[in-house]
Amino acid sequence: MERLLEMLGVLAVMYAAYALSVKNWNYTSEAAREKRKTELKKEGLTNTFYFIHARTLFVLTVVSGGAFTLYWLLQQWHAVLRGFRRADGTSLKGKPFVRTLSGAFTFFTLANLINRTCEYMHARTAWPPALWGIVWLGGLFFVFAPVSWATKAAGYLVFCAVPSVYQNRLNALPKTPVPASPKLPELLAAASGLAAVLTVAAIYRAAGVH
Repeated sequence: MERLLEMLGVLAVMYAAYALSVKNWNYTSEAAREKRKTELKKEGLTNTFYFIHARTLFVLTVVSGGAFTLYWLLQQWHAVLRGFRRADGTSLKGKPFVRTLSGAFTFFTLANLINRTCEYMHARTAWPPALWGIVWLGGLFFVFAPVSWATKAAGYLVFCAVPSVYQNRLNALPKTPVPASPKLPELLAAASGLAAVLTVAAIYRAAGVH
């Protein structure tokens, strides 16, 4: 628990620095707004995302042993790469499956893209990916760290919750609300993910790994 509190303290300091700097930028002139729009287009935007209710995403991630995160990443990258546009015409490198497998790194790219698109659409953005990424990976770290079960549970819930934060920002973009009921492929993905996690856990225990 002490480690968790230390990590939260570091994040609080980082967020304070962010809140006193980048967060308070405002583009009061038309020239400043146009300049920022040009910068966003240069970095790249997408007009397609995968939409799922944020609460549904959280619940399916929790009940799947965290494995639904991979499905979410895969669907997001399928959608993002299909609609990605950059001012100079260059595209993002890598296939959706490869980007999903390297999710510990590509999560930051995806989160950045979500924030850029939300900013371009004049919608609320999430914290910078560096902050949420540390929280996300930190939660996973505590799941496997030699800490109390309470700390492991807290870390697990944090890991499951972070994707929902960005999904919640995305869901504010469409004019029609995203339905809360999960689709059949999503339920199947969660069930398959849970089965895979339980299988790996059973093999791990049978091998006598402690």
